[in-house]
Amino acid sequence: MTTKLFGKIDTGTDVFEYILKNECAEVSIITYGAAIRKFVIYGTDIVGGFDTLSDYLLDDSHQGAVIGRVANRIADASFVMDGVRYYLPKNDGENCLHGGVGFDRRCWVVDKYDGTSITLSYTSPDGEEGFPGELSVSVTYTLTGTALMISYDAIPYSKTPIALTNHAYFNLDGLGGTILSHVAEIFADKYTEVGDDLIPNGNRPSVVGTAFDFREPHAIGERVGGDFLGYDHNYLLTPDTFGQFGDKSLGLAARVSGERLSMSVYTDQPGIQFYIGNFLGGGIPFKGGAQRKKHGAFCLETQTEPNCINRGEGFYEGGKRYTHTTVYEISLKK
Repeated sequence: MTTKLFGKIDTGTDVFEYILKNECAEVSIITYGAAIRKFVIYGTDIVGGFDTLSDYLLDDSHQGAVIGRVANRIADASFVMDGVRYYLPKNDGENCLHGGVGFDRRCWVVDKYDGTSITLSYTSPDGEEGFPGELSVSVTYTLTGTALMISYDAIPYSKTPIALTNHAYFNLDGLGGTILSHVAEIFADKYTEVGDDLIPNGNRPSVVGTAFDFREPHAIGERVGGDFLGYDHNYLLTPDTFGQFGDKSLGLAARVSGERLSMSVYTDQPGIQFYIGNFLGGGIPFKGGAQRKKHGAFCLETQTEPNCINRGEGFYEGGKRYTHTTVYEISLKK
């Protein structure tokens, strides 16, 4: 088991890095944002991250971190629960993105660690970023062979919205290039249509005949260009293949292949946000000085549908448990 001090935030809280390791892979997790900082598989580091804590503090792209209390965008930075309107920070135009100063900006506590698995927890107080009710949340990362399982568990003390995800950025060829030549499959028949502000407009069109159709493999960059900046959209999953991970049966949501490696994403969530780093260019370099580029990495964020709480979804009564499991499984291409 390997643990080391990664840095210290302004309040004086120490941030630590923990290493998960087996014969196939090595993953590092930092307690700031409960973030995946490194995922080395078959000799290639496939996940975005930074060399220093100060880089994480300055960056705003949520690299590898747990996102909450509600992931993705909330229209008009507000919602109504039981007849009361709650107001949230506006950090994405007029909207709230990823919970405002969310769980990715908090220091988590390590509850368990054994070298291949780690559980971190955070207690979000009543009123944090405008969200009602205290919330106790934990996330467990487990490395088994070439698969990284992420298990979320949260219990509210009173009614509140909950929708968690992880915001890891992947490049299966290693950091520094683009992912436009990666080949993607997303097992979904429909996607969530959004307006110019990336807020859902209520339509869930079929992917058939559109640039959003990844039911069969396509290069990610094949249909990007011109007026189409790139993907930042939720897909409504319809998996027909399932994987068994311990006692969890998870649907195959997506598969992406680079030159040498392939990644399959399994989840129990109804949707997945496919984002290809449309705004990733410039800024703080990745680990080892790797250049950050537009379309330099992709995200597959398993989730409930964006803005779900403004449709009355995603609310949990006090004491009602929220769970969510996702697996990123890596293999060598055949």
